[in-house]
Amino acid sequence: MQELIQKIMDFLQNFDPSKILPNIVRLMTDAVMVLRICVLAGPILLAVLGAVYFFLAPKEANHSVGYRFFWGMSSMEAWQFMQKLSGMVWGALGIVLLVIMLIVSGRFGAMDAENVAFSALRCVLWELGLTVAASLGVDITMMVLFDRTGARRKQK
Repeated sequence: MQELIQKIMDFLQNFDPSKILPNIVRLMTDAVMVLRICVLAGPILLAVLGAVYFFLAPKEANHSVGYRFFWGMSSMEAWQFMQKLSGMVWGALGIVLLVIMLIVSGRFGAMDAENVAFSALRCVLWELGLTVAASLGVDITMMVLFDRTGARRKQK
């Protein structure tokens, strides 16, 4: 028993608890990188979806692929117009947001952890709000230009 106690005492004498903890600098660097990815994922997705809607939209209205809204699915003319419009709006919004978020996320390294987290949350909320506003803009434009049957409204 005495030998066991002596071995434990020797182990504890040379024990450095900081060696078992993760490297805090490495941990914070990884957290900042994850937050940068979260902030940049939205604009990249918007830009890609914009390009897909503009260049690769399905030729016919369907319920699975493409930007779907009742007014745009009523006729082929309305469908094609809606795909091009949503592609331009989302693509442009994605590119603009990507540039802005690259600038904002570039400053994350100079901030403390709490400010990085709140800045990333604010960025994601702004992206979400602007995406909803862009979608509403496309929907309202479709309601103004086309009637419920998909026919163009008469210009006054």
